Amino acid sequence: MARLPCNITPPVPDDKITLVIWYKDGYVTPIYSFDARGSHLDGGSHWSDDTSIAGRGIFQAKTKPAILALQSSRSSDSGIYRCRVDFQKSPTRNSKVNLTVIIPPENVLILDEKGHHIPHYILGPYNEGASVDLTCVSTGGRPVPTLVWLQENSVLDDSFTVTEKRVKNVLHLEKLQRHHLHTVLTCQASNNNVTTPISSAITLDMNCEYTIS
Repeated sequence: MARLPCNITPPVPDDKITLVIWYKDGYVTPIYSFDARGSHLDGGSHWSDDTSIAGRGIFQAKTKPAILALQSSRSSDSGIYRCRVDFQKSPTRNSKVNLTVIIPPENVLILDEKGHHIPHYILGPYNEGASVDLTCVSTGGRPVPTLVWLQENSVLDDSFTVTEKRVKNVLHLEKLQRHHLHTVLTCQASNNNVTTPISSAITLDMNCEYTIS
């Protein structure tokens, strides 16, 4: 749910609001109104348009500050909103708020050198000394997510490229050694600090050379 604040407190004690009108950039006509003329805040009448918020909004006049709450926020709700407040005595007050709707990434996929999905999330086995390229791809998300490779919470590679609606990060491992056996490599996508990042992980399998003395 998105909450758009609006200060409806009268500038002087013996005044009160009569009408609150919400506008959104890109729309010629109002998208919402709260009419308190001839009534208390509890008895005000609500109206919303059928195109922008389409019945998903409700103005809560008794909160501090008052808010226009938008249920089921969607990407198209992003934009600049203007709240106009009319009073019985005082001049009209206008305020603006910028709403950014964050859409988390949809998924994270790890692909092998041939661009194939990795069965059972186990990659290999590889021989010691081999080199490996792993591709991580994330789709969806607004704003565009960052895509990082991790090993036990340590960043291995935080470089990524953006093409159309996909983000890609290619991890290159040079000359695998015995200590890489059973290494867990995680690719993580995130575009905000509110929701939990999404991730995918694979385990590296190897054919290790053993010397018998």
